Amino acid sequence: MNNRKKKYIPKKKNNPVVLNQRIEELKNELRLHGKNIDAISKSHDIHITMLSNFARHDIKNSIQSIDSVISTNTSDEITDEHLNSIKLNLKIMRETIENFSKLVPHSDKDKFSYSSLVTAVELLNRDNFYENKISLIKENNLEHEIYFSLPFQSVVQMTNNIIINATKALSKIDSNRKIKFSVDKSEEFLKISIFDNGEEVEKKIENKIFDYGISNTGGSGIGLHHAKYLCELYNGSIEYCPLENNEYKKYFLISLPIINTEE
Repeated sequence: MNNRKKKYIPKKKNNPVVLNQRIEELKNELRLHGKNIDAISKSHDIHITMLSNFARHDIKNSIQSIDSVISTNTSDEITDEHLNSIKLNLKIMRETIENFSKLVPHSDKDKFSYSSLVTAVELLNRDNFYENKISLIKENNLEHEIYFSLPFQSVVQMTNNIIINATKALSKIDSNRKIKFSVDKSEEFLKISIFDNGEEVEKKIENKIFDYGISNTGGSGIGLHHAKYLCELYNGSIEYCPLENNEYKKYFLISLPIINTEE
């Protein structure tokens, strides 16, 4: 008798349209994750290459200088000038190794200063700036040092991606190549502006400059996409800003959250 009173509840059926929509959403998410993984991998490859070039250049030159003193002089011919040269080159090698340790990927540090960020980018690009005759101009009107509570290497790579993009744009002009770092702050964010006077971005891709695969310099179109991905990951932002003046053609504005103004 009790069974007769039991209410019949039909089995739920899945809506094929809804399922297809969900499948498409998941496919799009996978594609986006794939693009971000490609961008991260590419950025790491570039960073490691630049890091290797940085260390190799200084250490190789110092070893050659020391070797030339040792191989061309007997012990009796070594002068104080020779010894001072050896000491200087050993000092350069120590400093290079120390700087190398600060620039390697996967650092455990989660707090760093703005000045250390600029120093890292400058060290990584030092030879590149020299070979391509690029002047680096640094404007800093901050009253106090600014600190971030973010992964150092990620922010270095993010910033360096902008520098690499600027360097490629500068290769299209013949002389007076310039990159300028300018810094300002609001209550919660540090605003880093990176200017260059290289080739302008085509109007038709200005609004897509951070899209995966879009490039104005003949590159892979991954670096700027990665920079934006990292900025947004750390609750910051990045903007492309065209300029119409004789000194600079454009700048990228990076806004990153800060933790304080004193160590």
